[in-house]
Amino acid sequence: MKDIETWMNSAEEAARAAGDCLRAGSAELRQIHFRDRADVKLRADLESEALIRSLLAKATPFPVIGEEQGGDASLTERNELYWVVDPLDGTYNYLRDSPHCCVSIGLLRGETPVGGVIYDFNANTCFRGCVTAGLEIDGRAVQPQWAESLDQAVLQTGFPAAMSKSSAALEDFIRHVQRFKKVRMIGSAALALAYVASGRADVYFEASIRWWDVAAGLALVQAAGGVVRMKPSPSGQPLTYDVWAAGRNAFLEPRAANE
Repeated sequence: MKDIETWMNSAEEAARAAGDCLRAGSAELRQIHFRDRADVKLRADLESEALIRSLLAKATPFPVIGEEQGGDASLTERNELYWVVDPLDGTYNYLRDSPHCCVSIGLLRGETPVGGVIYDFNANTCFRGCVTAGLEIDGRAVQPQWAESLDQAVLQTGFPAAMSKSSAALEDFIRHVQRFKKVRMIGSAALALAYVASGRADVYFEASIRWWDVAAGLALVQAAGGVVRMKPSPSGQPLTYDVWAAGRNAFLEPRAANE
């Protein structure tokens, strides 16, 4: 337990260091490195991940899977610890000066979350949790208060770049979200999961979401006492999943719970 605490301290230090640089927001960081129809990458993504990798390598012995520099995908199938890093989740929000973006660092064993740090650098708020030790926000223990029933629940969701936008897929999506009182799309899967973990929302669902977008957030939800389900995405892309997370087991997508 002491080792995990030390490792999570290192993750928080790395997340805060990267977030401080991103919050400074120089024009150079917003230079576009890559753009396609569905996505954009900035110099900020590259520099943030390089900084995080450097700090984690100095402090811990674990390999890294990161959004920008990649990593060994077979780590998800092995019984060893590793980091999963999203150096800037919500890149397009960051480019447009929308505040919903963050730094996300998860500690995993295979596909099992161990701990996570999500640093909302615009709000200077750090969500941190270990599955065995609970959730903290800025060092204060948090016990979330989730809605009691689905018709009072808030769903956090989105349309990842890899998600099918076919008519059938969108009709299925609409049927799913109609069950909730409110639906929110903030453009950052990591922050959306942090909001579920902290009780600001009740359920998270996204199809064909990448591992680095959700790894830390899933750890936070479980640390807070919530539940998660995931399955490999039908898209067949590596490190891509359909993911559900909720404060209450009854809120999970029934198909996920039955698989």
